[in-house]
Amino acid sequence: MTRKIFAELSQRTTVRPICWNTIGNFYTDLGGAELRFLTRPFDVHGPATSRPEWRGQDPLTEFLRRFRRRRIHLKEEIGSGDVFLIPDIYRDSRRYALPDFLRRTPARTVAIFHDATDLTLTHVYGDREKKTRPYVESLALVDVVICVSAEARDDLLRSWENYNCGTTETGVELWPGELEGATQTNEPAGNSIVFVSSFHARKNHLGLLRAANKLWREGLLFDLQLVGRSAGSPFNKVVREIFKLKVRGQPIHWLRHVDDETLLRVYRDCRFTVYPSLMEGYGLPIVESLLHGKPVICGGNGALGEVARGGGCLIIDQANDDSLAAGIKKLLLDGQLYGRLCEEARARKFHSWSEYIENFLGYLQPTKAATVVVSH
Repeated sequence: MTRKIFAELSQRTTVRPICWNTIGNFYTDLGGAELRFLTRPFDVHGPATSRPEWRGQDPLTEFLRRFRRRRIHLKEEIGSGDVFLIPDIYRDSRRYALPDFLRRTPARTVAIFHDATDLTLTHVYGDREKKTRPYVESLALVDVVICVSAEARDDLLRSWENYNCGTTETGVELWPGELEGATQTNEPAGNSIVFVSSFHARKNHLGLLRAANKLWREGLLFDLQLVGRSAGSPFNKVVREIFKLKVRGQPIHWLRHVDDETLLRVYRDCRFTVYPSLMEGYGLPIVESLLHGKPVICGGNGALGEVARGGGCLIIDQANDDSLAAGIKKLLLDGQLYGRLCEEARARKFHSWSEYIENFLGYLQPTKAATVVVSH
């Protein structure tokens, strides 16, 4: 999403992308390879299945950039005619370095807030308040925070109230429902089920694998495709469970990190998708599936419900393995339900990137920015 915002803004104004060096703890401009990764990521790193971060922010590369990149002095280089945009969540040393700048800068400051899962899902992540609270508190210092869903804004306002750190202007702008190359087809679909998500604990991959294995043991015929990189250790619980199921001969396929062309093909060829995530700030893969006219099995809580209740989704209790298995079974066997959800999915309307950016530019006012500085 950061890449797309950068591309769209660059067509309308001057944009300066900068990145945080995690070794030196300062901002630098992007080098040539980094800029290509921002604009054409799959042209830079070869096979789409490779882990892109291994050539991005790994410690060795960061250490070398520490000495090869000029340090950006924010207070001197960003002025009253600029906008300072923070599009990502930061739990590194920026949470201590940015507050002083945000208090003093004459530039207009804008941030995008994605979710409060770290603070809410303590049963999944444990207590992460030490790292997340300073970030959330620093958001109260920007001029406006754009939240990606109504639930995200509610969680942010609740956190500010709990921390007694003051508030600032907030707005809600849902991510665009536009995926270049997405097509809808009426051709009969096979029995392939897809889950698009990186391996994070809240995404609930293990619950899905348990539900799928239960159905396979009952004799139900379908194959499961997982798209997304492993965000944890190389042999974490999810990866180990995938290998166990493959050894047992179960029809499971892990496609890892794929390019846009592969992702479009996966959506096009599947029967439906499943998104068992426990909590999201938005739930973009749900929208991507609906754009292809493919139904989605997902939860109805929070931001997930905001997207799902518009049609095309079978809402279940995604935290319950039996409920998840029952939903998959029902959508595989109930042709009438499947057909109705397909029709609902094809009828869904989402706003475009062009519309999103026009709304987004409104948050940059009243400043007529000479430069939008996108920090990452």
